[in-house]
Amino acid sequence: MASRRSVLLLSLGALFLAATAFTTRSTVLAQDLVRLASGSVVSLRTPEFVQPGKRYAFTWAGGGPAQTYVVKTKREDGWVLVEVADENTNPIYFVPGDLPTRWLNVGTAISIQEMRPHQ
Repeated sequence: MASRRSVLLLSLGALFLAATAFTTRSTVLAQDLVRLASGSVVSLRTPEFVQPGKRYAFTWAGGGPAQTYVVKTKREDGWVLVEVADENTNPIYFVPGDLPTRWLNVGTAISIQEMRPHQ
């Protein structure tokens, strides 16, 4: 009889511990849940003077020297498609006229200066 009582108490204790562990775990998971607030997208218009086919020196807020890019395509929401910066490429590794491109958001630039064409 005493052994049945011990087994029953141990079983109840194990069930209590298991229930407590699962309840605590789900509470922690609920606290770790991140919800994103709904909002709107903000975009700055591309400056009118930025034109496809021209070279510009862009200075970014992060610091460092200006980077020069040739603008290939212009969108009105601040994004421009550019050939990779002249300072970052060695033209001997590319087929002429086939430089890599990337999209830049000119709204984040702190300075944009038009450069002379290559001679």
